[in-house]
Amino acid sequence: MATTAVLQFFPDWVHAQQGQIERGGTLRIDYAMARLSRCFTTWRGAEIGDITAFIRFHPRGEIVQGSVVEEQRAPGNPPGAVVAHTPAPLEVAVPDDATNVEMWFHGYHQTSDRCDAWDSRFGDNYWFEAGGPPPRLPAQPVVYRAGAQPRPDVTSVRSATIAKVNAFPRPADGPSIGKDIEVHLDLVAWVSHTAWGANAWIDFHVFDGHDVLIHAETLTLAYTGWGPNQQYGFAGKIYQGSTATPGSVSPRPDARKVQYRLYYEIDGQVFTDGILHQAELPEDALI
Repeated sequence: MATTAVLQFFPDWVHAQQGQIERGGTLRIDYAMARLSRCFTTWRGAEIGDITAFIRFHPRGEIVQGSVVEEQRAPGNPPGAVVAHTPAPLEVAVPDDATNVEMWFHGYHQTSDRCDAWDSRFGDNYWFEAGGPPPRLPAQPVVYRAGAQPRPDVTSVRSATIAKVNAFPRPADGPSIGKDIEVHLDLVAWVSHTAWGANAWIDFHVFDGHDVLIHAETLTLAYTGWGPNQQYGFAGKIYQGSTATPGSVSPRPDARKVQYRLYYEIDGQVFTDGILHQAELPEDALI
């Protein structure tokens, strides 16, 4: 049964933990705005600012981030300007291979000037142990390419969503009469600079519910940058699952986990963010 652990960060610079952080469970963060309140300001009649939590799960090093505040707007239709911000719990899933959780917070605003404030225990960050079931580690993970330089200042994943969908067309009326299970990836990778001949790609693996490898591929990313935003991306299907129509079934292994590594080649050198990215997927029966 999935569990939820709660981390509370109080105004007086103390924090408390309720419940054990468990692999496969949920982690909820309750953060007091007073810890990083100085970067909220009023600009053109609206209150602006944000506080972002950064959660790094070890040993893979993947970072999950999200806001711990929400906007409150003046009443109206449509709603009016932002008049305040209030605390908003952030919930994240704990990966099934996590052993430790590292955390820090960033408060900021950007107008004609910029304000930045950090809550990081003076640079040491906040650390917590993850327990629960033994860590699940695929026998054939995506291996690190020899010679690649770990440089997150050169390339990193800006955003990524991996989802399992039923792509079978739905009729105008009534329920769907078939299934076409697909795994989709929507990824944007940031790069510090680009040049003619540069190339970005991911090596990815798909695993079943027993962490057995069922698909492996190298996928080239397309350049999607514009103006000062230099980035590569991909949006589409990365794995074809089972299909079923009346009178016909084509079974495929049930994809339950995806791992990938990002690489960027420019000027004869290969760079990576150094992270083994991972996403866990629901079973086909729930789609």
